[in-house]
Amino acid sequence: MVHGSTRIANVTWVDALGPQILGSSILEGLDPDQLHAVTTPSRLVAVIAGAGSGKTRVLIARIMFRVTAGDADPRHTLALTFTREAAGEMRRRLTRHGLREKIEVGTFHSVLLGVLRQHWTDRRQPIPTVVSDRPRLLREAMGRESRESLDELCLEIDWAAARGIGADRYIAAARQAGRRTTGSSSKVVEALHQYQKIKSTRGVMDLDDVLSVSLGLFERDREFAEVMRWRFRHILIDEAQDLNPLQHRLVEHLRRGTEDMFMVGDPAQAVYGFNGADPGLLIDVADRFPGIEVIRLGINHRCTPQVVETGVHVLTTSEQTATAAISSRADGLAVTIRSAADETTEAEMVANFLRRCDPDLIRTGQVAVLARTHAQISVLRDRLHLEQVPIMTRVDGPGSPYRPAIETAGRLGSAARLRAWAHDMLEQAEEHSVQHSVQYSPIGTPDPRRAEREVAACVLDYLRENPMGDGLGLRTWFVTTDPLGHGRQMGVDLLTFHASKGREWHTVLVTGVETGLVPHRSASTQAARSEEARLLYVAVTRARDQLWVSWAGRRGGYRRHISPLIDTLTTESDPVIAPPVELRAHTAPSQPTQSARLLHRDLVDWRAQRARMAGMLPEQFCSMAVVRAIGDHRPHSVEELATCSGVGVLTAQRWFPSLAEILIRHDEP
Repeated sequence: MVHGSTRIANVTWVDALGPQILGSSILEGLDPDQLHAVTTPSRLVAVIAGAGSGKTRVLIARIMFRVTAGDADPRHTLALTFTREAAGEMRRRLTRHGLREKIEVGTFHSVLLGVLRQHWTDRRQPIPTVVSDRPRLLREAMGRESRESLDELCLEIDWAAARGIGADRYIAAARQAGRRTTGSSSKVVEALHQYQKIKSTRGVMDLDDVLSVSLGLFERDREFAEVMRWRFRHILIDEAQDLNPLQHRLVEHLRRGTEDMFMVGDPAQAVYGFNGADPGLLIDVADRFPGIEVIRLGINHRCTPQVVETGVHVLTTSEQTATAAISSRADGLAVTIRSAADETTEAEMVANFLRRCDPDLIRTGQVAVLARTHAQISVLRDRLHLEQVPIMTRVDGPGSPYRPAIETAGRLGSAARLRAWAHDMLEQAEEHSVQHSVQYSPIGTPDPRRAEREVAACVLDYLRENPMGDGLGLRTWFVTTDPLGHGRQMGVDLLTFHASKGREWHTVLVTGVETGLVPHRSASTQAARSEEARLLYVAVTRARDQLWVSWAGRRGGYRRHISPLIDTLTTESDPVIAPPVELRAHTAPSQPTQSARLLHRDLVDWRAQRARMAGMLPEQFCSMAVVRAIGDHRPHSVEELATCSGVGVLTAQRWFPSLAEILIRHDEP
């Protein structure tokens, strides 16, 4: 179905739902494309949502809209995410919107693990232990292998598992896909055999086995498939560009017979190809799901036009297309590109920039430094420590009062031991509180006993979401979700490009944008180089207001050049020239005419309307000084509007058509 073809029917359907829906906060502030995505009567929908276009907001609004309208049953609604952090955030936002009935929200692995446990319990079958540390198992299975060899073997096992490929099919599948490894294919086949053997010997399964076993039940057990489709009648998928072939097959089985599926994603942010994700599943969505309605969210509400243009340039250079190629915001700061002699000088430049940065932004965690590899992160971290620039620390980091309790729980190898430890800690804390009349304050640094109690409560939350979880999984959960909230020391976020996905900051410094790193030297195929461009696109579009990019002429003693993805990017912008100070200081204010007052009123209304469409406050959209400048100068062209307001030509081009209508109405005779 072509985007826009249901717009008239859609309006009729929404109107029929009554004023309680139209006037609710669910739809408030959505732009036209977002509104259409939320309210379309189609049941089979794919929303192609670019960076900053509000895809998570649309997904949550879609759930709330259908549940409120009585068009979907929350008890039979399933929302799938790719991280526990995203699942937790979705639950919190649904609760804030007033959703009282619980819907199933979780990752593919957590949801299907719960399903399998119930299936095995109902049939009185043994429940295997699920392990999440594949590298450790593989290390035991393969014996004396170098770390580099084990890392590559683990990567190939990840790739095979994402496609449901066993040892017997690996060589043919890898050859067909053009997989290249430094070792031999026979070594990978041996690793697959040995890895499967050690799992069988120990009676355990890994997280990817959860998906493959579920898929096998769908294909062989008709009763299981029918129960699953009855239980999950309304399916929503976040970050659909990250679906791998195995997950895609599971989705196919789930939605079969209901055709009730709403997926949101952006092919331009597909950066997990190394782990089996296939952006082609979303690019060719209309062919893969006949009759699906495809809706595109083309407006970036997060980033300034300068940041959006940088992201578009990166993708265009690699012959790819950005979904959200237009910014709804006013012009901002020009993108800065700086070169350094080497990695040490680059780290000094980063530290110097951060020392001059607004300290409030750093204190509130609104600044990030991003790098392509962990090796770069190490150099940057050392320099920032030396310069005493505060760095964001996690809940289990050095000096954290929660670290001892998290480390203790993290050493426990089973869900049963975790649960017993958590209950013991809570009972001891309660006894101590009663005996000593301890009053726990919610503010400030907790004492060790309170820290233990808070960690224990979080452990029980973790086990509710991951009933078969272990200590290692708990450590990962703490780092990715920060369930304690106040367990971080605020400062500069220091992350890899991959780790920045799904995040945003006021100011972002993207480092090491040079040959050998961006694209990474390991990207030997066109598909891999395209993914590297998408990864840089993700990194630069994390910046809302200010983007700073750097590269080094030498790194590790080897000569480098600026990345071809940005070497032709123009970042300079014409300065806005203000009137001389003398004129601004001594011009006496005059009383506005009736016509000027009416024009000012309409311009204020225009600002409010455009701000609602952009999903921001009027003050964020543009200042009253800009409104007054437009009213005073009454520009007759885009160039005049840019000059008098100082917003820049790009923004003036977007604003002028609607402003021209207002100005024409108020033309003075």
